Amino acid sequence: MSDSITVSRPIEIKDNSVERVAYDLMEKIAFAESKIETENFRKPNPREYYLKLYNQCHRTVSWSGVDIKDIL
Repeated sequence: MSDSITVSRPIEIKDNSVERVAYDLMEKIAFAESKIETENFRKPNPREYYLKLYNQCHRTVSWSGVDIKDIL
C-alpha cells in the first residue's frame, strides 16, 4: 500500500454533484451547530466531527443506506 496520491488531471467539483450537495449541507449543519454550542454539545475532535458529518450528509443526499437513527 502506498502513502502517496497522484492526480493525473484536474479535479472537478460540479455544482450539482452529490459530493458538492453533501459538502454544502455539511457546511450549513456545522454553522447551525456552532451557534448552539453549549456545555453539553462540544466538538471534541474537529477532524473527526467534519469527516463524520460529511459522511452522513453524503449518505443522505445519495440515499445510500440512510437510516434515521444514524443521522440523529
